[in-house]
Amino acid sequence: MKKYLCFVVLSFFLCLENAIAQEPKVIKIKKESDLVKAVFDNVDLRLMAIDRFGNPRDNKIVSYKLYIKSAKETIEFTGFNNSLSGEMVNTLNKLKKTAKIFFTDIMVNDDNDHLLKLPDVIDVWFPNCKNCSNKMSN
Repeated sequence: MKKYLCFVVLSFFLCLENAIAQEPKVIKIKKESDLVKAVFDNVDLRLMAIDRFGNPRDNKIVSYKLYIKSAKETIEFTGFNNSLSGEMVNTLNKLKKTAKIFFTDIMVNDDNDHLLKLPDVIDVWFPNCKNCSNKMSN
C-alpha cells in the first residue's frame, strides 16, 4: 500500500511539473506580400508592380536604377517614380540599335505603405525604325 501511495503522489507531482513547464505555444505568421515583381511597360514607358496573381497594381515605385547597355557603353540612371524621366526617354529614343535595359534596386510601397524590394527586371529596347541605321532598300 505504501508503494502504491508513493506511486500516486510521485505521478501527481510529475503531472503537475509537466503542466507548469509547458508554456503556451506561439504561432508566428509570416505575412506574404501581394506584390511579387515589376514589369516594364514599353508603351507608356513606366514600371508597374504585379501582384502574386499576375494583376498589374498602381503601387508607387519609390526608387530604382536603370541601366541601358548598348554595344558601346552602359548608361546608368536613377528613377524615383513609376514613369521614366525625360532624360531616360530621350536616351532610349536616340538609340539606333537594340539595347538591353536593366531595372535594379526596385523599391515599391506596398498596400500598407511599407517599402518592399522587388526582383530586378531585364528587358530589351527596340529602337524606333526611323532611327535605325540598317534601312532596307526597296
